[in-house]
Amino acid sequence: MKPFRALALLASLTLAPGALAAAETPPSQVPQVFATVDDYAVINPSTVEVTGILQGETLPRVFRFIYNTSVNADSSQHLSRCDRLALLAMNRPGRYVFEMTQGGGSQPTRCRLTRQ
Repeated sequence: MKPFRALALLASLTLAPGALAAAETPPSQVPQVFATVDDYAVINPSTVEVTGILQGETLPRVFRFIYNTSVNADSSQHLSRCDRLALLAMNRPGRYVFEMTQGGGSQPTRCRLTRQ
């Protein structure tokens, strides 16, 4: 492998560690507070992945949040609201803190945006 290609590969792996990580499933009812949101992806009608840096950490992590459709009656409407909050956090890094909490049992999955 040519030195330039090896250097480019090393740089891409170093600059994008979140891209290599598998999505984690957060524990139920434990808020995941993102200082920055780098990516927000709707995987299917009841699942989203959020990539970002949690408060107090330095490396990005990927979390997969699953909406319990029996608790969140209309998960698509709820998801669209979380989409907007995540987009606002992405557009104004450092100004807002984005929080998502995985639902469990009879508790719904929740999202919140707080100004710093």
